[in-house]
Amino acid sequence: MAVIFSKHGGLNDEAWKVIDTELSMVIQDTDTEKNKDDELVKALYNVKTSKKFGEKQGSMTEFGNFEEVTEGDNGIADDYQMGFSKLIEHHQFIKTFMCTREAKDDGDIDMMKQTAANFVRAYKRSRAQFASDALVAEGTTFLYGGKSYDKTTGDGKGLFATDHLGKKTGVPTQCNVFTTALTDSTALYKLANVGRNFKNQSGNVMGYTFDTIIIPGNTPALEDLIKRIIHSDQIVGSANNDINTQKGIWKLVVNHRWEAASGTAPYILMSSEAQRELNAGVFYDRVALDVSNEVLNKSRNLEWSGYARWSAGFNNWAAYIMGGAQNGQSLS
Repeated sequence: MAVIFSKHGGLNDEAWKVIDTELSMVIQDTDTEKNKDDELVKALYNVKTSKKFGEKQGSMTEFGNFEEVTEGDNGIADDYQMGFSKLIEHHQFIKTFMCTREAKDDGDIDMMKQTAANFVRAYKRSRAQFASDALVAEGTTFLYGGKSYDKTTGDGKGLFATDHLGKKTGVPTQCNVFTTALTDSTALYKLANVGRNFKNQSGNVMGYTFDTIIIPGNTPALEDLIKRIIHSDQIVGSANNDINTQKGIWKLVVNHRWEAASGTAPYILMSSEAQRELNAGVFYDRVALDVSNEVLNKSRNLEWSGYARWSAGFNNWAAYIMGGAQNGQSLS
């Protein structure tokens, strides 16, 4: 997304015009650079733009199976109704930085360029941190910058819960959070099987394939184990002459913005197919980085201000499973 420039009249000050042009170019160049934070948001979410104060995602319950009827009889009418819905509201974020008149007079343009580039990187880092915090937290809220944000799904439960609801009568509650540690490939195929058998709001099995593993950036032993599990020809840690059924079916995402607590090794399994088809986790860019600047009369400094709006939320829980959680069910 391109940076939006909204310039103030203060730049009629001749002393800053040349430097303003150079810093604007640095900001634009840094914005176009791809980095790990940009890629992380895309790996975790469906990334979309918005032109509203928020985005509401609705759903419908599913039709039942077709049934045979006697010749001449009417077809069977289903109880087709509105399903769960979720409103995701956008939030605004603002940051400023200053280029002093003294630094300009001394020709310290390299320092100002570095500051401008770091300003854009901070925007990208903040976006990725918000996206990560929203996904990995247990419970119905998550913290970012000391503030609490909602992370419930359409059924009113937290993204990871032991009692997700169905919409139609008779649909059992379902669990997508487990305390089971990942110590070998067993947890992977068992949890993937749980995910494949998740039921929709009408109680029909969805059959999604789970293919992505997301782990914290500070769990090197877990990272090493997973890499061996998903790349080895044979079963890791076994002398048996047998195939490794998990090879080649998983993508590993090391979330460098997720820091696990000491002594813990949580992980998240995701179905990219369910993520896409259910529009499960969405990151909205309401306003890309909007930068304005002005010369402050009292100090003669050049002040830059960056404004952005974004949000992250979850319309459907069935694309994600957490393992190694602090609270949840034990996987049998």
